[in-house]
Amino acid sequence: MARPRFDSIKTYEEFKKYKWNREELRQICMDRGLLFVGSEKKLNKVIEAYFNGVKIPPQRNWYTNIVLSRFVNENGVMMNINLVMLIISLFLCVFGIVNDARGADEVSYTLPLGFGATFLFVTILSIYWDMDIAVLRSYGPRCGDTKFTREQVDEQANSEKTERLWYGSILLAPDMLIGVSAGIVAVAYEDIASLQVKKRWHTERKGPRGSRNYKEYYTYKIIAKTNYGRRVPLSWSRQKPGTVVKTLHEHCLKHNPNVQLIEKKDDDSVKQIVEGPGVKGCVKRALEKQSLIPVNVSEELKNEFIRVHRRKALVLIPESLIVAAVAAVILGISIYVKLYVGGLIFWLAGLAFPFYAIYDFVQVLRSIRKDDIEFYSCEIAAKGEKGYFIKGVDIYWFGYIKDMKPDIEPNAGDRVIMARFRDGYSLVSADNIVHKE
Repeated sequence: MARPRFDSIKTYEEFKKYKWNREELRQICMDRGLLFVGSEKKLNKVIEAYFNGVKIPPQRNWYTNIVLSRFVNENGVMMNINLVMLIISLFLCVFGIVNDARGADEVSYTLPLGFGATFLFVTILSIYWDMDIAVLRSYGPRCGDTKFTREQVDEQANSEKTERLWYGSILLAPDMLIGVSAGIVAVAYEDIASLQVKKRWHTERKGPRGSRNYKEYYTYKIIAKTNYGRRVPLSWSRQKPGTVVKTLHEHCLKHNPNVQLIEKKDDDSVKQIVEGPGVKGCVKRALEKQSLIPVNVSEELKNEFIRVHRRKALVLIPESLIVAAVAAVILGISIYVKLYVGGLIFWLAGLAFPFYAIYDFVQVLRSIRKDDIEFYSCEIAAKGEKGYFIKGVDIYWFGYIKDMKPDIEPNAGDRVIMARFRDGYSLVSADNIVHKE
């Protein structure tokens, strides 16, 4: 028996005669502004109520537009649990700190602090991955220079003239651009000064938890910069935007001929130092397969390698002080004139930057003292514009430290020296490079 369209079904009894999977039930509920998150049993109850004349709205009934409502309800699913966990973890941490300050016995503060810090770390990760902050911000949409209410954004999203770019779920409304995938944002066309794409490199684990296999990937953000310098992310995706940005730019020009398109080229510069758990796992496997062979190098080479890292960490301190001074001035001015500076967390991080720089310098000195340094003999598998592929670790591009480049560039098949300092890997020049015959 052929299943009719949902709109032609008149009663719930008739609806039950046909088989519907969970995704179809979700779509039915979503298209009609009903609760669409839950099990099949729950969604069937929602549809039964709909046939009986009762509309059960989504949990966060902030928007009537399907695209906007879908974002705020599909994300932040664990928000209530995360809030309870956050309160409990903060209470345990404060309880432990108070007991420590009162001079109580060790158990009375180490256990609360241990559990509290662990719960706090897990909760923060859960809040981040569950996009709780983005959902909360969407209650009052993030805007450009012109502020819009939630009702105004919803009305624009529901307009018959609104078009949807499927990439990043960007809505081309009559008076504004509405972004959804990076949190609900709304920017008036006349406020937009430029559009650009920001690319960011990431690694993630491949396989089950505990796996040491990692892969690289990139995320892409389409950002609208306003006349007052605010940067508003319109979309977030792992897929390259391709021609989407140009389409977006052409649409904006119809409303504001002054919008610029900043075409930012991919960063093809060679990474001097490659670090992270992914490359660390690859190097370990290469050692087991003897693609990399530990070697001893001259004291002169080792001391030069140490000086490079020590100098790099030391230079970071005065640079961080300059950044902190600039951040303090900008924050002071913004508070004085009551001007919101986009990315307040960025400026606060600038104030804390010197503390990180000092911490990093101390850790570098500690690693040098512990001799946390290794050198390996390795073979170049291939070379390109982004650096060198190393045999056995051929999913990463490696580069030479600028101060320790060889006079003659090695070729594929040559044996060179790879150096490890802490969790970072790089290539260094040495007199014992063996060129292939």
